Amino acid sequence: MQTDVVTVSVIAESRLPGRSARSGEAVSMTARCKASGFRLLYIEHRDGPVVVRLDPDDLVKAEGDFFTISSSQLYRYVNDILGPGTSVESFLFDELRFRFTRELYRKLPVNAISSLSFKSQYMQTGDFVLQPDSVLVYGPADMLSSMEAVNTRPIVRDDIKGSLHGEIGLDVPPGMRFSEESVSWSLEVSRFVQLEAEFPVTVRNAPATSSFSIYPATAKVSFNCIFPVIADPASSVNCYVDYKEFANSLTGRCVIHCDNVPQGVIDYSVKPEVAECMERL
Repeated sequence: MQTDVVTVSVIAESRLPGRSARSGEAVSMTARCKASGFRLLYIEHRDGPVVVRLDPDDLVKAEGDFFTISSSQLYRYVNDILGPGTSVESFLFDELRFRFTRELYRKLPVNAISSLSFKSQYMQTGDFVLQPDSVLVYGPADMLSSMEAVNTRPIVRDDIKGSLHGEIGLDVPPGMRFSEESVSWSLEVSRFVQLEAEFPVTVRNAPATSSFSIYPATAKVSFNCIFPVIADPASSVNCYVDYKEFANSLTGRCVIHCDNVPQGVIDYSVKPEVAECMERL
């Protein structure tokens, strides 16, 4: 092993919000290194700058578009810059300065694209949970203004019978750049049992003097409940129409609502979904 002073040109990459992904110019880095003679010779005479990816937390904002990294933090990146088999005895500077120019960007939500099929009596109990659930999108102003969300690549699963999780890449349009290349995702899945019950349909918020008719007078509700069932919805659920909606209706048709739906009900459907209502004056 030999010790010598070497100088290399370095370009930094990082994920600084609102900044270019790569620094504008190469910066010279000088260090006293220990390595084999062949390795030292290669480092000193390599062609072109070394591109190293820096953690944004290691960069400190300076004036203008400049960010600095201290020599003490650079020890973490010795293998990336100088290659394996090289150790740095000391850096001959206190900090390096890199220039990251400003870029147009928007923060947009991530939308999960999926194709899922479930084993009999299994279903999802909520929406996809994404981490992160939004990303910074960089690109031309006209393209940024036309985007409302960022899509994942398709998440495809068949015969699902349990909760899922994974990592998926993002669908990056040509000419755009995202702050993240992929996101983590999870989906809660549960076995369910279907219960049905019939309920009378009542009216709420009607004036005390109103004479109100609802047809049909009952509604059938189908509940998908987590198995085993925590509470029987037939013992607590109420079905009703809202007089305020009737007063604003041109046809007298009102949506049948349900409340007091107990914990453990994943979703439910009402038949019929609407009732014909009439007020006798």
